[in-house]
Amino acid sequence: MSDRLRCPYVLGMARRLALWTVCATVWWLGYGWIAARNYQQITAEWGIYVPWSEVLTAELITAGLWIPLTVLALALAARFPLGRPTPLVLGVHLGGLAVAVFGRWWVVHRLDEWLGCWPALPLLAELAVDQRPQHAFTYALLTGVGHALHYASAHRRREAELARAELARLRAQIRPHFLFNTLNTIAAVVHDDPDRAERMVVDLGTLLRQALEHGDDRPVPLAAEVDLTRCYLDIEQQRYGDRLRVVWDVSADAAEALVPPLVLQPLAENAVRHGLAPRAGGGRVLVAAHRDGDTLRLVVEDDGVGPRAGSGSGGIGLASVRSRLRAAYGVRAELTAGARPGGGFRVVLRVPWRSAGAQRVSVSSAAGVR
Repeated sequence: MSDRLRCPYVLGMARRLALWTVCATVWWLGYGWIAARNYQQITAEWGIYVPWSEVLTAELITAGLWIPLTVLALALAARFPLGRPTPLVLGVHLGGLAVAVFGRWWVVHRLDEWLGCWPALPLLAELAVDQRPQHAFTYALLTGVGHALHYASAHRRREAELARAELARLRAQIRPHFLFNTLNTIAAVVHDDPDRAERMVVDLGTLLRQALEHGDDRPVPLAAEVDLTRCYLDIEQQRYGDRLRVVWDVSADAAEALVPPLVLQPLAENAVRHGLAPRAGGGRVLVAAHRDGDTLRLVVEDDGVGPRAGSGSGGIGLASVRSRLRAAYGVRAELTAGARPGGGFRVVLRVPWRSAGAQRVSVSSAAGVR
């Protein structure tokens, strides 16, 4: 592993170890306190009195021995997952199990020799026979928890990587046939209407620059997404003329919200290509954004031909937006799509509200928002 890759890995592992240690300490010391309370209550019912300090000390030490063993089990599961068992991986986990079972017994006896915490502690061999299944099961359970955490983390990383790959695909795409049609339209009008051709060239340049300037999937202000979508729709309006009408309804506070990049343009493109282009008379595209409590509500709809029978509410554009919302927000985001009352198609997105804060962008910078 190169030094450049090793450093983030080591730092990440150190943070995980620190978190696991804190969580294991809280869990096992809490477990020890509860066990001490239960022990004292039971012995009191039997008429046996044991000082609380002695009971608590013994139970806290007994439970506390599981703290390093818990961290060991989680660390081994993260470093040597059993998804593809090899002799090395199996040997490592069997070694951890041996430490948890036999090493713990040895430590208990040595501590009892020094501290005398456990009255009438059984001999080591007797303790081994009595406690072996319980300790082995506890360590195996901790190993299972470690594997669950490992694979959940791996799943989240894969989701994020897929979202980044999809975003890169969308940026690299901006649909070649769209560029082809735009350039053809520019060539067709450049002699008869130079001003119109110039506006299209400027809009096309802005569209490409904004689509490519963000090289990652960090959230961007909605105003920037609106500006990008406006450029796209302006170009399409130059192509379709009066057949395409665009209505914007973006509130000032919504324009400052943070959203995943390229969340609006694919939906607007779907509305034009699948909703209005097949319709002889064209139609209207509405882009709306408003804050609704702790959520941001985005709507992209058209009054075009609507979904084809049996096509459902799928599609590449919708699928890409849905996957990136899931990677960014998990179950906190919601996307619904389907036929619009009165004809056409509607997509509604609800995402957690996050303000751009220092990245404030005035609504006026997003031309076309009104």
